[in-house]
Amino acid sequence: MTLSKTIAGFMFSTLSLAASTASAAIVDDVTIDFEDMTFAAYYGKANIAPEADGTCAGAGSAGCYLTAGAAIGTVSNPDPNAHLHRYDGDDSTLLQYHPDSPGIYVRAQDSTSFSLKSLEFYAPIKNANPGTGPDDLWEIIGFNTALNPDLSSGDGTNYDSAVAYQTVANGFEGVLNLDSSFADIDAFWIHYKGYPIVPQDGKRFDLRIDNLVLGAAAATPAPVPVPAAVWLFGTGLMGLVSLGRKKARSVAA
Repeated sequence: MTLSKTIAGFMFSTLSLAASTASAAIVDDVTIDFEDMTFAAYYGKANIAPEADGTCAGAGSAGCYLTAGAAIGTVSNPDPNAHLHRYDGDDSTLLQYHPDSPGIYVRAQDSTSFSLKSLEFYAPIKNANPGTGPDDLWEIIGFNTALNPDLSSGDGTNYDSAVAYQTVANGFEGVLNLDSSFADIDAFWIHYKGYPIVPQDGKRFDLRIDNLVLGAAAATPAPVPVPAAVWLFGTGLMGLVSLGRKKARSVAA
């Protein structure tokens, strides 16, 4: 192989690396604090086919909350009015889910894999959230596909695409760390156990989340930045090759 071909291969590989690492939506740890939510409610269904740019179908509050490469909404449900809320607390904004929604669904906007690391989870026992029985739990399910359109037709727990699972007792308040099964997922869904759709029996529950920490999937290599020096080095080598060829032609003449 000639030197010029070697250099060309090197530069092509470098360019390919840059292109391949630039396409992932969530490649570094991000903390979503919900402070920039524009609307009081979001009706977007994040688990069904998105628009070409990855956004949920529907504009404004009819769509999803989009931030830090993530699409956050609820799931398809027989009740078309199901939605999530922006909850304005004493000193911060949180995302709120209660019985007028079938849960919180999160995927990367470009449908690539990511990890769910932790979140602040607030479900205090109160009149709006009275459940204290053994089945009063919150389920968090991680999936190996970004889109899971049939969640409302299942039991809320057992799905072929489910690869991660964790429960949280109602009444929990604080930072929730996810186990290692959530280190490589394509989407996750939080909902009250037994209610994959808007309750039809008058069940009450209430959850608020904050400081959602997402990161790169465990199997996804961190992006390798291509410093300017690499390009200058490649350009310099190409220049030397060109100069060498000119000198060779001069000697031959």
